Amino acid sequence: MNDTLYKPQNQGIQIQLRRYRDSLAISGGMVIIMSIWDIIKLFIVFFLGEDTIAKHIEIAMNQGGIMTIGTEFEKFVKIISWIVVLLILFLFCAIAFLYHLYIGLNAYRVGRQTAKKCNRLYLVLSFLSAIFTGMLIISNIFYFFNSTDSSGNIDLAFFIMEVTAFVNYILILYAAYKIRKLEKIEWGTR
Repeated sequence: MNDTLYKPQNQGIQIQLRRYRDSLAISGGMVIIMSIWDIIKLFIVFFLGEDTIAKHIEIAMNQGGIMTIGTEFEKFVKIISWIVVLLILFLFCAIAFLYHLYIGLNAYRVGRQTAKKCNRLYLVLSFLSAIFTGMLIISNIFYFFNSTDSSGNIDLAFFIMEVTAFVNYILILYAAYKIRKLEKIEWGTR
């Protein structure tokens, strides 16, 4: 009866491969979730922060001399300014989401072994994202210690999320590296 059970040759390697593939798939899903957080954070900063979009539009209109033209033209310029700024913001959010979606879906597919071809571009993008996130963490540390405003809790929440994103990108890179190494070992013993 025991002869019919599947017993892999390298059971320890299989267990480690499964662990790292699960880690890669979970980290890929987290990249997608974190991109949604980045979009929410962007809207929080632009609409609820100190330098809101409305404030910047008012400053631009005051410096451009729009106030002297007339109230009906001023309202029209304000509406057009809001439309342009929101279109740029939505375009940036869509690009950022698609970027993270590409990394996350590829990591998930490799982790679940559903990728049709071996695509390593997501690893390069993960590495670049880890570097960028690391630089954001360093700048947030400097800003956090030199800050005099009262939004310390919000800055701390942003910092914690950036550290989480950084760790997530490092986990993707590490899991992909370990999977590659273990697959080479597994193929070498067959």
